[in-house]
Amino acid sequence: MPNENNEDKVKDDKQNRTVTIRGVDSKLYERLVNVARDTGRTVGEITNQAISNFLTLVSEAEMITYNVKDGIKSTGKAFLEGINESKKDVIVVSNIGEVTVFKLEMISAKKPVSFRNIGKLILPDLDEETLEHYVDSIISVDELVIPPSINKLTLMRKTKFVKRISTPS
Repeated sequence: MPNENNEDKVKDDKQNRTVTIRGVDSKLYERLVNVARDTGRTVGEITNQAISNFLTLVSEAEMITYNVKDGIKSTGKAFLEGINESKKDVIVVSNIGEVTVFKLEMISAKKPVSFRNIGKLILPDLDEETLEHYVDSIISVDELVIPPSINKLTLMRKTKFVKRISTPS
């Protein structure tokens, strides 16, 4: 037991030792003293809280920066993939609020179709074979309506930035 008390005392001494910080603005320090006085806390407690809050903000800013960088990277990658897709021999259907496309329309086009930037895309009679051979990609679609018979995992290999996939009720 006596040994544990010594260890606790050493920890407390290390955590509460006097620290001198050079270059602190005297007006800021005076404001800090006033806040401590007004709140009934010590300058050390207020300083510790301020430093802790600052370090938390720095950490969160680093995380946000990383997420933004990652988002830009994935958007750039998707953009380049889009450019590469545009070089393919496909029909591009894009920038439409809502459209219904039937299986026979895709087959009669005799080329794969890339659906892009569409509010609501309805493929009412799509089947697995037509999906495999005649749907090149589905990109930036708010709502995609497909028959319940379609395997969503197979479909999602061809989709990017689709907000919702549903089946008619």
